[in-house]
Amino acid sequence: MLTKWTKILCIAFFLLYALGKSFSDYWIMDMLVQYSLYTLGFAFIFLIIYTIAARKQQNKNILFLVALFALPYFMYRDVNNFYFGTNQHGEESNFKIVSINIYSGNANAQPLEDYLTKENPDLIVLQELTPAWQAKLDFLRKNYPYYKEEVRSNNFGIGAYSKTPFTQITTKNYIDDMHPSLLAEMTVNGKALALVMTHPVPPLMGQERFEKRNKQYRLLKKEIDELRFENIILIGDLNSTVFSPNFKLVQSDKMKDARSGFGLQNTWNAFYPIFRTNIDQCWVSKSMGVTNFYTGDAIQSDHLPIVAELQIN
Repeated sequence: MLTKWTKILCIAFFLLYALGKSFSDYWIMDMLVQYSLYTLGFAFIFLIIYTIAARKQQNKNILFLVALFALPYFMYRDVNNFYFGTNQHGEESNFKIVSINIYSGNANAQPLEDYLTKENPDLIVLQELTPAWQAKLDFLRKNYPYYKEEVRSNNFGIGAYSKTPFTQITTKNYIDDMHPSLLAEMTVNGKALALVMTHPVPPLMGQERFEKRNKQYRLLKKEIDELRFENIILIGDLNSTVFSPNFKLVQSDKMKDARSGFGLQNTWNAFYPIFRTNIDQCWVSKSMGVTNFYTGDAIQSDHLPIVAELQIN
């Protein structure tokens, strides 16, 4: 019985992995593929149990021995950049950026204030900036006098707060004016820097929202490709992991994942550590150094903050 059910479960979880990767043009499969590392991991666990349980059986399926090597390879292929990618560990940074989806349902701003006081970044990007949240952020505007806030009541407001002036900062409505992004320019260490700050819709509850997110991905990529800057940052809650084939729609050849070499650093859902994944993203120009990347403290949001310490030379 153990042999039978572990075989079935191994096949079932691998099929979930394969379906998500193969049919990601559909919203439900795109949701599934965000957790492909977990489905693959469960397939491997049940494969190990099956292999042990079936070792003395005459009719054991030797084809599963192939899978015993194939599944770890698939897992390595998905995560190797997170753990073995290049980075500038131990070098000195000159720009620190924090991005946080602050969660519109959270009414307590004190954990956010305490966290940002401790972290002390150069620039902060907030998503889900509602009118109620805007009223609680006087402390932030005092310490970060250069800011722009696009407040919305639909969970897609966004704000940027800086210690140093923006050369310019504008609102970009890639989809419509209820889903704003921010495009900013500033100077860091004597070098021009462009920042694309965004929060596309999650691909939940229907194909229409999924297509809207993917349309915004394409427009973001076009924006980045057309920017005439050596130093560019794309940051925000992108509502996708790199495990989804759809994430390639926003990946410019100019950019690299700031997580590279620093681990998975999963951020959502912060309330449930099990099955947490990394939909909060920071991508930077390939010429920029990333000296550190990590998740911050819980602030009573369903997202953990992401922090990137960068070297702009």
